[in-house]
Amino acid sequence: MKRLAIMVALALTLTGCATNSDKARYEMKQQSEDNYGVMRTVTAYTQTGEQIGQWHGKIDVTYEYGGSGAVPRVDVVMFDGSKVIDRVIISNAIVIVDNE
Repeated sequence: MKRLAIMVALALTLTGCATNSDKARYEMKQQSEDNYGVMRTVTAYTQTGEQIGQWHGKIDVTYEYGGSGAVPRVDVVMFDGSKVIDRVIISNAIVIVDNE
């Protein structure tokens, strides 16, 4: 019984720990998933600062970190309404996402 009380107290304590940025991040993710992306400009650069590409429109962005030794990547999906029109996977680059 004591163990249950501790678990409940811990759960109640942790629910208040979310920061405003965590909530905003969650809301943006939900908006993107529910509305087939949000208006964004995504720009990718090489490690030396040269622009590789730029995409603008209704875009959903997912950050993939992988396991040990895996190269982090960014999965960019562009939408026209509810239809996917393009998908780009960017790895080993600097990616700037500008939400409008």
